[in-house]
Amino acid sequence: MNAEMKRFFRKMIINSLTTQQVEYLGTKIDPKFNLHRESGFASSVPVPRQNAAQTFMSYFNSDEDMVRIFSYMLQHEGERLYNRDLVIWGRDEFISMLRMDKWIYDPELKMFLLDPFYEHEINFLKKIRIIDLRGEINVDEIIGEIASVCQKMSIADLEWRVVLRLYDLQPKTGELIRKIIGMLLNRQQLQSFTPDMFVCLKELAINASKANYKILFEKHVTAPDGITAEKNYHEFLSRFRDEIDENGNTNLFELARKDDRFITITFQSTMDSIEMWVTNNQNITAIEKQQIMKKLGVHTSQKDSFLGDEDDELTEGAGLGITLILRVLQTYSSDPHPLKIVFYPEALKIGFTLRRSDLKSKLPDDQEQ
Repeated sequence: MNAEMKRFFRKMIINSLTTQQVEYLGTKIDPKFNLHRESGFASSVPVPRQNAAQTFMSYFNSDEDMVRIFSYMLQHEGERLYNRDLVIWGRDEFISMLRMDKWIYDPELKMFLLDPFYEHEINFLKKIRIIDLRGEINVDEIIGEIASVCQKMSIADLEWRVVLRLYDLQPKTGELIRKIIGMLLNRQQLQSFTPDMFVCLKELAINASKANYKILFEKHVTAPDGITAEKNYHEFLSRFRDEIDENGNTNLFELARKDDRFITITFQSTMDSIEMWVTNNQNITAIEKQQIMKKLGVHTSQKDSFLGDEDDELTEGAGLGITLILRVLQTYSSDPHPLKIVFYPEALKIGFTLRRSDLKSKLPDDQEQ
């Protein structure tokens, strides 16, 4: 967070919480927090509100701490917090400030998610910056062009971005994705990691296309029969599973073209890292969000839903393959949660960032340069 946001957050704490509430909230976030010890005041001396707020800010000083504290306050707004009802001063303004800093609030999960996939204006591949695979396109020609570019790349060409738009994966699409991943890894002799990166991205793309398929299947097939995911969740998912078992994605392209419902795959290269993510221009149910966060190992404030582990097989497009992706990514990343997800009101974005130095450290000694 920038200095202005931190100042505003401190002002929010001062105007929203009494000293007793500050201490109570601090222990809820971290049981080791002790206001008197941290502030230097004797236990018998009351800590002034401004000193309490400053001590609180000094102790919980990371961006993640402040976002977690604010989330807790939002979850309990209007409730009794220690000695009086919690009223948050400046809540809407701070939510807007967080949004500008890429922190997106999901009211169903009651938590903020950081969007790490910044849209840098970088690309030396001007001709194929966006590859639209929704219509007829010569994929072989694009693959040949990428191969030619790879041979001429220099260190200065490590910064670029390529975007694919497609309805679903096809054999030729998979080959194209492999070539682009190879281009991400080519310059620093990291191509040996291409198969693992492809597996991760393929699983994300399959999940995204199935999520789209569910929306289309509900709209055009089950909703006319009065069955929706919101009202008849298990029955709807059972019918969707039967559709997948019987027809695979045969009917997906027809329905996707009818509504032009596509997914976007983005590849981004920088000097320090590689990024790959998949974006869906639609949202998913609260139940599916909880399932995904559970698979990612991220704690949410929501209680477990009625959808249990035994129903995982029904959640097509809402987490299948995540365990495999995490297993691969954790091999190459020190981040305990290497797979990131952000829920926007009308979109879902999921993907990962890997540092080139971490990948290089995994090369066999005889391949390092």
